[in-house]
Amino acid sequence: MPRKRMLAAVGYAALTPLCVAAMAGTVFTGFARLNLSGNSVEVRLTECHREAGARNTTHTACSGSSQSTTDPGTVKVRYEGHQGETIRAAQTPWGGYEAVDTGFVSWGIAGLAPLLPLGAAAAAGALAVRGFHRARRTAGSSRAA
Repeated sequence: MPRKRMLAAVGYAALTPLCVAAMAGTVFTGFARLNLSGNSVEVRLTECHREAGARNTTHTACSGSSQSTTDPGTVKVRYEGHQGETIRAAQTPWGGYEAVDTGFVSWGIAGLAPLLPLGAAAAAGALAVRGFHRARRTAGSSRAA
């Protein structure tokens, strides 16, 4: 029985940093969507088309030229817009662009979205610690007998 408990504890311990990474991803995406980093650029959309996503979903992807003088180039952003529209887009740490939306709902989502993976990380970490203690306690009591 201690081996199963140890494997469960190792699994929870491996899950904990994955949940922390998911939380970091949602935090950085929220920073970009709210333009808290301050590195947004004006993008004039020249092309918008539907792209296939995961699990038979689709989304609109638009691309256009950056109006910035320091970083001219083509910017691709997931945005439900139309050609000819000018939007603000902020660059994420991993190189993509997110459309800037500073509305009340966006602030709420950016503030609350990281809480779900943070709670999962805390739960997985607590279960890992509890599992390691139980496995060690069970292994110690079986040696004494």
